[in-house]
Amino acid sequence: MSKHGFFQITQKVFLRKGKDILILRDKKSGFGDLPGGRMNEDEFYGDWLASLSRELQEEMGDSCEIKIHPKPIMVHKHRVSDGNHPCVIIGYHGEFLSGEIKISDEHDYLSWVDAISYDPNGLFFEYMLDAFKLYQKEYAPLMPEGRLEAKGWLL
Repeated sequence: MSKHGFFQITQKVFLRKGKDILILRDKKSGFGDLPGGRMNEDEFYGDWLASLSRELQEEMGDSCEIKIHPKPIMVHKHRVSDGNHPCVIIGYHGEFLSGEIKISDEHDYLSWVDAISYDPNGLFFEYMLDAFKLYQKEYAPLMPEGRLEAKGWLL
């Protein structure tokens, strides 16, 4: 008989600025990453978007304005390299509105790349690579200008 597993939850944002998407590189692993992060234990029963907002502020500073669409666009599996923990990714669509991103010491690189044509194979790895490719295949073509409402999606 198998036993139930324990999994962490990470919330990530596919952050768009027009046709581009923001990619980061995790300083510890050297692999590609997206803005967001793991939920703290005391945040589980609270507002998950508040947890995501905390992570975004920690990773990107507080001088940029971002619109996060509250309904997740994707759920995917993940393994956190720091500790090798199994994790569930809750993916959200976000739109960068204004300001300046100041990355934290968790990342050592950021870039805005074309959401559809960018090849993530050189930077992303394993499950994050799978999630990024899934986004490129199923979501990015539906919103070529980076706006979720552009195709009449219901939120």
